Amino acid sequence: MIKTSLFIGTPDMPDVAYVHLFRDEIQENVRKAARLGFDGVELLIGDPSFFDCDRLEKALAASGIDLACLNTGRMVSQFGLTLIHRDQNMRQKAFEKLQELVRICGRFGCALNIGLFRGGALEGKPIAYTKDLFVQIMKDACDYALPFGVTLNFEPTNRFEINFIHTTDEGLEVVSRVDRPNLGLLLDLYHMYIEDASIEESISKAMDYVKHFHFSDSDRWPAGVSHGVIDFRAIMALLKKIGYSGYLSEGLVPTEDVEECARRTAAYLKELIASI
Repeated sequence: MIKTSLFIGTPDMPDVAYVHLFRDEIQENVRKAARLGFDGVELLIGDPSFFDCDRLEKALAASGIDLACLNTGRMVSQFGLTLIHRDQNMRQKAFEKLQELVRICGRFGCALNIGLFRGGALEGKPIAYTKDLFVQIMKDACDYALPFGVTLNFEPTNRFEINFIHTTDEGLEVVSRVDRPNLGLLLDLYHMYIEDASIEESISKAMDYVKHFHFSDSDRWPAGVSHGVIDFRAIMALLKKIGYSGYLSEGLVPTEDVEECARRTAAYLKELIASI
């Protein structure tokens, strides 16, 4: 069964002008997501060393929804950590944070999403060098995560945000080379719109590996409030055809009226899932 998920942050998350989402205390964020009709939350977590897992566990139980996944974006934007880095010490620090995040995911039975946290291609080195480095890092990460029952979802990201691994085909190459059962793909429709010749063809290619979706339009607004060109009904029909049963997740929006945006998104996604 396809489920819906809302991005949430924590009060210590820095404000970014083009990103608005719930940044209240975790109990309030989870309560709002449940009240608005979402099945789960995608948490942009801060420093995992200081995260209160007990509080999140109680909030989820009280609201009857799940933790869909942890999002690692703040490791980059707030802490400046990336798995790929010229400095070996920085790579080690990033990997240690990844291990902490994996342990949290293991507790909640959720996935860990890795997008920009991978880091960019190293200056002065061939792209192949950085790809080889990243493949080895992901092998090590998957091997660490496997005993915890945790899947890592890797997200190809458009060329305007990072300098390598942009397309779904490139993401599939990474998954193939890493060759671990607990590595999947996170596909973001916005990134796919920019980088892939056909969103539908890319989804079909990735059908055996895609575990999570960011369901935003070509204008980066969430489905249900957007004004872009992506045919969400065609995408939903395809997802049902290939037997997708993960989350459709969104919530990073360029508007301060976050609650109204989330309400409309939840209603639209529920209707869309039921109608196909």
